Amino acid sequence: MERVSRYLVLSDRTYADATGVRVRLAYSTRTAGAMAVDLATARALEAGDPAALTPAWASALRAAEVLVPGGEDELSAVLDRNRRASADRSAVHIALLPTSYCNMGCAYCGQEHTRGGLTHTHRSRVRDRVLRAVNAPETRSVRIDWFGAEPMMGYAVIRDLAPRFVAAAAERGAAYSSVLVTNGSLLTPAKADTLIRSCGVDHFEITVDGPPEIHDAHRPLKSGRGSFWKIVRTVRSVVDTPELQSAHFTFRTNVDAHNQDSVPRYIELMAELGFARPNVSFSIVPVHSWGNDVSAIEVSRQAFAAREAEWFRLLLRHGLAARLLPNTAKKVVCPATTVSAEIISSTGNIFSCSEYPLVPDAERTLALTHIDRAGPEPVRPRGPFDDWNDEIGRGTTWCRDCVFMPTCGGSCPKAWQEGHPPCPGYKFNFQERLDLVAAQCGLSPAAGEPAGAR
Repeated sequence: MERVSRYLVLSDRTYADATGVRVRLAYSTRTAGAMAVDLATARALEAGDPAALTPAWASALRAAEVLVPGGEDELSAVLDRNRRASADRSAVHIALLPTSYCNMGCAYCGQEHTRGGLTHTHRSRVRDRVLRAVNAPETRSVRIDWFGAEPMMGYAVIRDLAPRFVAAAAERGAAYSSVLVTNGSLLTPAKADTLIRSCGVDHFEITVDGPPEIHDAHRPLKSGRGSFWKIVRTVRSVVDTPELQSAHFTFRTNVDAHNQDSVPRYIELMAELGFARPNVSFSIVPVHSWGNDVSAIEVSRQAFAAREAEWFRLLLRHGLAARLLPNTAKKVVCPATTVSAEIISSTGNIFSCSEYPLVPDAERTLALTHIDRAGPEPVRPRGPFDDWNDEIGRGTTWCRDCVFMPTCGGSCPKAWQEGHPPCPGYKFNFQERLDLVAAQCGLSPAAGEPAGAR
């Protein structure tokens, strides 16, 4: 006996292809997969009637976990899957802060930045701790993130340590990936070349908060100079270099009350500057608290989602890549929910949450341990959010009843703890996103049928 999954979202709208065949979109949040289904199949799914499905459709929907065993407790099944992933020690994920300083003075940042590089003793202890994790018998994959403050202020540290990590993973036979989260102002084509070829960096996340005058005011350099043109020229140079096109660049835009109106102009400018590339994507996100109070400038989730749908349309119209829907189920929400991940601050404090380093109160009170006291085992101490899946199961948030929980995983447990529900934007504009996915697939609203027609 089977039944229709509770983790299914159907498009309200009916679409048609070029030949007039009518379909609706079905999205499984258990597997983060979308498919077009004929109207008879859509009606059977809405009615919760698997018996009305053809054998071929039943097979396809079973594979997508749209059809599930009748006696299965789906919430428990998803949470158990997530628990197994969070307990898996084979996927090592370590974020490193090579410096405490940032050369920008963004008003919405909650970190406290101080000058000074890492001591050689600290650097060697970081190196040894990471290498122990890489060489642990169970390790199958390694991801090293370079994070900040501004990690390029510690470029010499990255250049020293990263090649050792790459070599150790290769010798161990473990897959290696690396993300550099940077403001981009100190990046040069030559340094990007070194980071990609020698340091294993395959993804750059660079924050640009609007067109030149908006970005330079929103994210001012402490020197008083602007950085927009330096950033985009560097990235354009790198993506124009054939030998470096294995690396992916994401332009992240933090949106608040001050720059939200400039987003369309920014999108159009980035298209004009030639960033419609397969290895360049765009992420537009609302500013949120990072250990500080941003209530005076933050945009509500609902208001943001209403504008976001139009920004997506504009991005796609100009050929700029953006993720419309989650394409993987979020089994591990973030480093804070898995024992195989940790963040090592430039202070030597070890955290499970990436929003704690360099935030004064957190640095003083919320470290799990210090690298000097961590001991020889490459396993971080238990953190405050390691039981996050149990929290969801107990109903301490409304996630247990949400159709999007398998793709969201509850989002940020820290935000929930602080009383700021971090529901993802797609929860508020999912149908508009489905319209955009349909358009990408060559489907258009069916003639003569309003939204919601069956």
